[in-house]
Amino acid sequence: MMKTISGRLIVILVLLLTAVSGGVGVLYSAVTRNFYIHEQCRMLDEVYARLLDEDIPALCETENRIKGMAAEDEWEETTDSLLEPYENNNLRFRIRDEEFKLLYATNKSAQTGVNTLDQEQTQRRIAQYEQNAKAKYENRETGGRVVLRGICVQGDALFYILITQSSFVINRSTAYARSVLFLVIIAFLVFGTVCVHMVAKGIGRPVANAARVARKIADKDFSEKVSETTKYHELNELGESINEMSNQIQSYVRDLETYNRLLQEDNQRRAELEQHRKRFVNNVSHELKTPLAIISGQMELLSMAQDAQKRQQYCDSAMEEVGKMNEMISSMLQTFSVEEGIEELPMERTELGEVAERALQDFMPLFEKKKAKAELARTPDCFVNGNPESLRRAVNNFLMNAYRYAPEGGHVQVSVGQNGKYVILSVYNDGEQIAEKDVSRIWDSFYKGDLIDGKNGGGTGLGLYIVKSIVSQHGGVCGVENREHGVEFWFGIPRLDS
Repeated sequence: MMKTISGRLIVILVLLLTAVSGGVGVLYSAVTRNFYIHEQCRMLDEVYARLLDEDIPALCETENRIKGMAAEDEWEETTDSLLEPYENNNLRFRIRDEEFKLLYATNKSAQTGVNTLDQEQTQRRIAQYEQNAKAKYENRETGGRVVLRGICVQGDALFYILITQSSFVINRSTAYARSVLFLVIIAFLVFGTVCVHMVAKGIGRPVANAARVARKIADKDFSEKVSETTKYHELNELGESINEMSNQIQSYVRDLETYNRLLQEDNQRRAELEQHRKRFVNNVSHELKTPLAIISGQMELLSMAQDAQKRQQYCDSAMEEVGKMNEMISSMLQTFSVEEGIEELPMERTELGEVAERALQDFMPLFEKKKAKAELARTPDCFVNGNPESLRRAVNNFLMNAYRYAPEGGHVQVSVGQNGKYVILSVYNDGEQIAEKDVSRIWDSFYKGDLIDGKNGGGTGLGLYIVKSIVSQHGGVCGVENREHGVEFWFGIPRLDS
């Protein structure tokens, strides 16, 4: 707290208030008793002066009568009594005649008309009385008191008047006043502290706000400005300077971020071009494997065929595959352009069952070589809005997977049918199932999952990625399911109503 401006200001002013109020308390404690004694002496002098103007014998007779009529436990004030109001304020009176006989005493038990003192005591007491007497304070072991001993002469008669007031009343009044003063000092300190806190807060808040805005500026947050409308000219100048600095830094940061963004965009564009190039090369390489495998299989069958017609059929099929390779490269270029948003894939009304049938016919030599049984089950009128060549490449990838993983003499089942709003094409093959951990990842580029027995499936990891890309371009869905004795891959294309 001492490290802040407002904290130090609060501490200084609170100490000042404490010193002032404490000094007032000490001063009051020092002079208040003397002040009370002085006031009581003045009151006794006034009472004594008033008594000198009264007929003393008649006054004593009246006061004794009134005192005798009063109840023992309660006095009732009467308008006839001169001394009762003073006695109610703790003044005590004793009036004696010239023989020092008691004419009146405030104490009800005192015997009037007699002198209970011996001659020596009487003379000693009389010696203490004086004319033109003044009240004074007497300090005793049993307690001090304010006392006035005066001699009153009326005609030929002489009277001794004693007026006293115990210091107990003075002390009690002083204690009450001191307690009230203490409460006033406490209230003054609390109120003063609150006022000082408000003033210090009024100074510290703009400074703290300026510091907070400065920290935000350091974190490149220019959303706030320092208020320039405080009550203090210096703080307004500080806020104006911080705001001007914020605007300049914001301008510099904006320019720097613009240059940095342009540089990042250029680097990203270069990286994307390199990634696209690699992806295209990988896709083309993968897609060329299928026709090359078909050609290789047909060439082997060609060498074994004895029938000229068969040889010609295999030769024509190989030439057809060479042509398809050329078309495939063009198609791959087109798919790449569509995938990257360069151009749109041309769509037309396509019967997916026919696409599957032609693709299976091309793969039959491979399945025959592996002595695998390949069948097609299709329902009529499975029309979709698609690109025939792209869909055929997707089917080819499923068939290539089936050829690669089906065992010798295994079974491959191609099915095309309608299911709700989709036309579903599925390819099942006997063989090892896919590990559950790889089911959702085999569609990723270059990911080659494991079979359930832990063996790697082989391949390049691009075939299923290409299938997913083609199906996505057609607004379809794809998936894979482990069957009892093998695996089934499928994709669905939105059905085209006839």
